[in-house]
Amino acid sequence: MFEDKVVVVTGAASGIGRRTAIEFARQGATVVVADVDGTNGPEVVAKLNSDGHRAVFVRADLTAEADCEHLVAVAAERTGRVDVLVNNVGIEISTPIHEMSVPEWDRLFDTNLKSMFLCSKHALRPMMAARSGAIVNVCSVSGLVAWPGIAAYNTTKGGVLMLTKSLAVEYAKHGIRANCVCPSIIDTPMTDASIGHDAAVKEAKAKLNPLGRLGTPEDVAHAILFLASDKSSFITGAALTVDGGYTAI
Repeated sequence: MFEDKVVVVTGAASGIGRRTAIEFARQGATVVVADVDGTNGPEVVAKLNSDGHRAVFVRADLTAEADCEHLVAVAAERTGRVDVLVNNVGIEISTPIHEMSVPEWDRLFDTNLKSMFLCSKHALRPMMAARSGAIVNVCSVSGLVAWPGIAAYNTTKGGVLMLTKSLAVEYAKHGIRANCVCPSIIDTPMTDASIGHDAAVKEAKAKLNPLGRLGTPEDVAHAILFLASDKSSFITGAALTVDGGYTAI
């Protein structure tokens, strides 16, 4: 499906990003794995290459413009193209607003929103030159409904949703599509860091949605691949929920 395509996946050292990079590689793409994690990121790439796929690791702090510009330059080095950008990097801080420090607020916005602006800014240039491209941002159901206790996180994800819509309407004339996926609770290391490993807690969280289970990284990765593919060629500016029915309640 993605033969001869160049795909950049940020935050790809673990969780949703890792699984997304693997799925793109299995579909024939050359995958650029971007992450600040200099241990797990190269491990992902080594495994992909040993399996006969094409992947390269770029260690990048995606809150820094120079790193984002370098990332896109590496991706475009061989072909001059960046066909797909998956903006996945993100963190969660659960400090209540009345206790949150300015550095915590800034870290959330820099990681969850500024990184997507910067990566999109630089990826748009080769996409515009090619008059083709797809951007898929990893948002959250927290960008659609407000979850208690994580107001600042909710706010960043609301920003991701509007950035996606803005990219879609502004760059459609250049043949570029922009969409986002909105997962609910996905069984990843980030979720473990947030709610712990306790099976009873996970079961309780799973019961919040009609399908009665937590999502998997594969669930989200498959949605991302659909939005990046030609099968969704008439879809742009959309927010695809991958939430087990949570937002349908």
